[in-house]
Amino acid sequence: MPRSWLRCCLPGRRRLLCAVQSHRFIHSLRKLWRLDLAEAKPMMLLPWRVQGARLQMPRDLQIAYTVGRMGIVTIADTYALWYGSPHTARFGFGRLVRLGLLRSFPRTDPLAPAWYSLTPRGLEWTAEQAGCDERELRAVAGIRRMHLPSMRNQLWTSVVLACRDLPLICIRRFQPEWELRPLKREDMRVVPDAVVTLGDPDKTRQGECSWLLELDAGTERTSVWRAKAREYVELRSAGRVYGTSSWRLLAVVPTTRRAFTVAVAITAGGAGAFSYVGVIGNLVAGQAFARVLWPCLELTKVPTAAPSTSIIDGLGKPISEADQRARSTVDRGSSSETGRISP
Repeated sequence: MPRSWLRCCLPGRRRLLCAVQSHRFIHSLRKLWRLDLAEAKPMMLLPWRVQGARLQMPRDLQIAYTVGRMGIVTIADTYALWYGSPHTARFGFGRLVRLGLLRSFPRTDPLAPAWYSLTPRGLEWTAEQAGCDERELRAVAGIRRMHLPSMRNQLWTSVVLACRDLPLICIRRFQPEWELRPLKREDMRVVPDAVVTLGDPDKTRQGECSWLLELDAGTERTSVWRAKAREYVELRSAGRVYGTSSWRLLAVVPTTRRAFTVAVAITAGGAGAFSYVGVIGNLVAGQAFARVLWPCLELTKVPTAAPSTSIIDGLGKPISEADQRARSTVDRGSSSETGRISP
């Protein structure tokens, strides 16, 4: 059969393939129940005039959507999602800046990493092409904190990469603080830095695990951590919070020494029974599902203990008996049906 005949019968086949590839990636990054592939409107040209650069679909849409979800990113934290090296990613991001989809913030130190965010018109274009609400994306006008967004993005990227290697697990939800703050009720005194929910790709199954993330750059005093721990103890008696009713607390810290300090503070605040700590360096590069977390109670008792827990432990099965020990009065008792820690 001649190729010319196939071209006539299958118009736009390349555009359709690009759209499918884009949404497979976005499907692993966003809240799955809000994705509607029928809303996609693949566009090979931008609605504004551009010279010296052109779109490369579907990757450009994937990058723009990811930057919009994360708010601000650096190449070092996210390049592994699309490129083989940060050097190649630097050219790709530079092209997106010339296209007007991304903006780069000025740097006082030329050796510091460059931060990128969506432009206002880049946000509109990305929302239209991805078939999502514009409120799902964020365009940042300035940078105030750099360490915590970097840690969050590294972990987020690592979870996506880990899901690629383990297709039986998918991200059902990853919401940063700016999405969680509107969900805060008057009786809730703490907002986590992010919430991640992992589950089976088959949504008919109920197995899932949720984590409330606290990111620590090593600057917060132990008294602040003890106060946070007490607030999380109160939060566990507040019913369904931030979209989940069964969750555990994960503190991500920069060093092993800091992990012990934070674990002691969390345990002193009464939240040790449902809290874990992990070093960010052990969770990056697709190792998010590795057994690199310490239960706070265990690390407090044995400072030299090796990490023994993964964020996918308990997925699709009751939380282990060890997590039920030494629980506070407001947190005591488990569900007779599921065996999970009660909220």
